[in-house]
Amino acid sequence: MQYNYFPGRLRVRDSVFRVEEIRAAAIRAVRLLADDVQIQYNEKTSSILAVYDASKLNVDDLRPLLPYLLKIEPKVRFYTPAKKQDILDGIQEIERRIAQGLSGKQQPRQQ
Repeated sequence: MQYNYFPGRLRVRDSVFRVEEIRAAAIRAVRLLADDVQIQYNEKTSSILAVYDASKLNVDDLRPLLPYLLKIEPKVRFYTPAKKQDILDGIQEIERRIAQGLSGKQQPRQQ
């Protein structure tokens, strides 16, 4: 999986996003990161681009998610259909962490 980050833009690229269920789950998780996030999926490059207000979310806010991403990355890198449910479960855990405010405790979103 390839990540490209620039304040206000995050692109995640991997052929696993061609699997509709995994792509939909990943997009759902990314939508939780910021209220104003705009998402585009590019089929040709199999990438998800998220554009958001950089003043509301920075890379340090995302660091608590790293252990969960690292847990599913080997399954993504060497994807087979048998690994699909493990990947979906991992994305669901990431969604839970985002919903809890990333640190494990509920935090209100900035408006």
